[in-house]
Amino acid sequence: MNVTKTFLHVDDDPHDAEFVENELKQLPFNINLRSVRDGIFAREYLEGHGKYADRVQNPLPDMIILDLKMPRSDGFEFLSWLRTQSPPAQRLIPVVVMSSSAIPEDVQRAYASGANSYLVKPVSFSEFHNCVNTLATYWATNVKTSETHALGPG
Repeated sequence: MNVTKTFLHVDDDPHDAEFVENELKQLPFNINLRSVRDGIFAREYLEGHGKYADRVQNPLPDMIILDLKMPRSDGFEFLSWLRTQSPPAQRLIPVVVMSSSAIPEDVQRAYASGANSYLVKPVSFSEFHNCVNTLATYWATNVKTSETHALGPG
């Protein structure tokens, strides 16, 4: 399969962002990873504002990996905006929450806000490696996502 999938990774931790990027580069299929550090940048990315206006460089994602605990605008705020106020075609983009929080209220709130999946960030390197690989393989090779690229701005 040579189809390239675009993932948008929204996480304020530069170590986690770098780790996810390095893990995805090792996979035997094509993932175009774009990273932003909070919900405000994620919204600007999806809206195509400012430095994200070039859709060749910054295509709409096939899937979003979203941290919850971030400054300025957290994952809950972004998820709420995405599911209720973003252009209609973008509301369909799958969102996988990847958070260090295992608090049941956070899990419930994420699903209630429209998350498609919730993963707790593993602490160990090998578990994190396996988690990212499983996530990427599933979403990049097994799941048929809505064609948000073809649907335009909404």
